[in-house]
Amino acid sequence: MSLAFGPGNVDRQELAPLVPPVGRRALSRRLFAARWLAGLVGLTAAAATLGLWAALLAQERVHLARSAELRLEGVRSEIAVRMESRMLAQLRMARRWQARGAPPRDEWEADAAQYIRHYAGLTSVAWVDPTLQPRWEVRSPDAPAAALDPASAAVDLAWRSALRDRQTTLSHVFARSSGERTFVVSVPIFGDHGFGGMVVAAYDVRTLLDEILRADIALGFGIGVSENGQSIYQRDFVSTEADSRFAQEASIRLADAHWRVRVWPQQQTLAAMRSPLPQAVLAGGLMLALLLALTARLAQLARLRALEAETANRELQHEAAQRQRAQELLRKLSRAVEQSPTMVLITDTAGAIEYVNPKFEQVTGWRLDEVRGRSPRLLKSGCTEPPTYAQLWRTILAGAEWRGELCNRKKNGETYWEHLAISPVRDERGAVSHFLAEAEDITERKRLQQEIADSHRRRAETQALAAMGQAASMIAHDLRNPLSTIKMSLGILGERAGDALSEGDREINRIALDQVRYMEEVLSDLLLYARPDALQPAWLDLPKLLDAAVLLAEREIEEQRVRVECRYQSGLPTLHGDATKLRQAFTNLVLNAVQATEGVADRAAEVSVCARLSAERQPPEICVEIRDNGRGIPAELHDRVFEPFVTSRAKGTGLGLPIAKRIIDQHRGTIELRGVPQGGTCALVTLSTGPVGTAP
Repeated sequence: MSLAFGPGNVDRQELAPLVPPVGRRALSRRLFAARWLAGLVGLTAAAATLGLWAALLAQERVHLARSAELRLEGVRSEIAVRMESRMLAQLRMARRWQARGAPPRDEWEADAAQYIRHYAGLTSVAWVDPTLQPRWEVRSPDAPAAALDPASAAVDLAWRSALRDRQTTLSHVFARSSGERTFVVSVPIFGDHGFGGMVVAAYDVRTLLDEILRADIALGFGIGVSENGQSIYQRDFVSTEADSRFAQEASIRLADAHWRVRVWPQQQTLAAMRSPLPQAVLAGGLMLALLLALTARLAQLARLRALEAETANRELQHEAAQRQRAQELLRKLSRAVEQSPTMVLITDTAGAIEYVNPKFEQVTGWRLDEVRGRSPRLLKSGCTEPPTYAQLWRTILAGAEWRGELCNRKKNGETYWEHLAISPVRDERGAVSHFLAEAEDITERKRLQQEIADSHRRRAETQALAAMGQAASMIAHDLRNPLSTIKMSLGILGERAGDALSEGDREINRIALDQVRYMEEVLSDLLLYARPDALQPAWLDLPKLLDAAVLLAEREIEEQRVRVECRYQSGLPTLHGDATKLRQAFTNLVLNAVQATEGVADRAAEVSVCARLSAERQPPEICVEIRDNGRGIPAELHDRVFEPFVTSRAKGTGLGLPIAKRIIDQHRGTIELRGVPQGGTCALVTLSTGPVGTAP
């Protein structure tokens, strides 16, 4: 907006009635001269001044940034090297333990005490036993007792991470009760007998970094270290906005932890490195430009000021009215977008986010200041196929609107579904300048649709099972009595005939009895699968249960000449479940493994049954593996092994695995069949050690 004295606001037609015809030409010439001469002189001088000032400032900034960058690299290298030397010393203690076994306690404590004396900031060194309880511990004289408290969330997470990944871990920095910040370095010990505990060291952050970052490191610069956005150390406590402009940052990876190092010049350093020349050039040049422009304008426009002021004021009022109407319209549009029940997102043509409305922040958890300038890719969950994104970009870059559904991820990691419409926004020339996306959260709708589909599926399964149950009941009622009669008759005939039967007749009699027994087993499987009854849970001894399941499959094991090996981890907790049903499930899995070894001639048939405790979840879980070295699962049946009546054997109903899966599902466990690289199949059953309830 021009000032009231600006010549550009004077309309020549408005001045015409006020000026005589002869004077209008002179006024026009003066207006032209006033419009261009003063502006040209002032702009030329100002442009030259600003250019020189910007060049001097840019040179000064480059010098300051380079200096801070060099100090940052030195600080980063110093922290990384000194921390690696400390972790290597701790790693040597763990490797000696693995190579030699548990050392004498006094020898181990002497080594730990030597490390504490040698490394400043090291407050405690301890051996944590396999149950994750500190046993041997050596502390510095001023170390608090709570440094290695396993109840601390950060310490517990670090120990479990070290146990899971079998490598050195560095915990998050946490505050002790006394206020000092501490972190823990954990090195797991794995020897010939498995997990032997951990060598754990606790460090005081302030003492450690004060010793590493001596006064001669990055002299004249402040140093800050942070983790996950939280400051854990700062050498210079005075930091201003001026310092932050020249600050440099870099990441340091220590084991599995990430620290962020920031270096900035202190005030005295800035004062020493800055030059007064840019400010002097800027002040003098702008003053000169202003004086030149004012001199030219005042000389040209003294006589026209009154007319120009009146015309400018009229235009100012008109412009103010227009701006007020435009602002009111913008306020209405802004309220509509801010209060919209759908998510609104605006990006430039490169995909950089410029605006999101409050509904977007509410659904995704991302604030506008966190996503501004970033790509919408930060919402990708990996659940949407890449061709969908390719089609989206082809459509909107062609200037058309795209509509569809995407599965995205919130800031907290949760996934959600949204129905999205993306439209191009065009400028006054018709070119696409931005993209506008409107999205509706349809996660709940999707969930309800899935629940309806699951309900329909369960209803269909229930109806099918009911029909199967009726059919099985009819078959059992009509066939069991005749089968029992045939079985009894064959037994009586065999006993009465005795030695009078020939070898062939005795074989025929045996085959007939086997077939009758097989038909009885088929009827039992049909009834068991079609009519599952409720659980009758009790606390069970799993090794005894597995031994009983192997014993029930003994006849099949002997016929197939299979070597069965059972290995159970010592100290397994009791299991809450239905003994009869679990014994049936494990018997079916053992029989399935034994039958899978049939026809394997290049190696001895073997089946192994293993049980172990897994502490990855709470409550802990018991994992049972039943592994065979048989033919493996045919590729065409891999995804259908738990469907009823699906089998690769000529003899069998295909109900053994479905019955086992149903029983495991009743116990809120999981079952999975995996191929073994050396050949064969592994059935992995996972059961919780907590109560299963009495639900069917």
